Amino acid sequence: MNFIGFTEVVNTFCEWLMKLAFLNTLWVIFTLAGAGIFGWAPATAALFGVLRKRMLTNEDFPTLKTFFSLYKKEFFRANLIGLFILIGGWSLYYSLSTLIFLEQTAMILLGTIFFIMTILFVIVSLFIFPVFSHYNIPFKKCFRYSLMLGLSHLHYCLLMVIALSVTAILFHSFPGFLLFYAISIPVACVMVITMRVFTSLEDKVDLKV
Repeated sequence: MNFIGFTEVVNTFCEWLMKLAFLNTLWVIFTLAGAGIFGWAPATAALFGVLRKRMLTNEDFPTLKTFFSLYKKEFFRANLIGLFILIGGWSLYYSLSTLIFLEQTAMILLGTIFFIMTILFVIVSLFIFPVFSHYNIPFKKCFRYSLMLGLSHLHYCLLMVIALSVTAILFHSFPGFLLFYAISIPVACVMVITMRVFTSLEDKVDLKV
């Protein structure tokens, strides 16, 4: 790689860091605008939507305007997704706290069911916002599509878990990054990987046609 090519790569990388920092700030602002509990899910959906658009087009577009438009448009439906994640996560936590008090036989049986349900919940949680942002499908089908895509691409689910784990280690080692990238980098990792899933799936469909 020549010096000019290297400089372009560095410039592109720095531009993305600036964009991610700005998107992280927008996420915080709009989450607070929704009183936190009602704002985080629409802000997350808007963040996924903006990143998706960045990855699909080379054209420049107003980030704030696009973010705000998606936030308003998907406020109600995104909150339903957020409600699903919160209730599902709380239910799994409560189930886990109950399992430890059961007898061994019941613990093994119910523990197996709990493990399967946890895996399915994690898969849907990883894919639901990308699917919601990428596909123009009825809202109810987003959950089914997320589960189907995750189960048929388990290696990508594992890759997402690894990427998020590395990100968590990075934030733990350098807490200062949390201020600028606490949400935007994890979301970007998930979106990059799921876009590969969407692209590979669409390529297969085109080949069949």
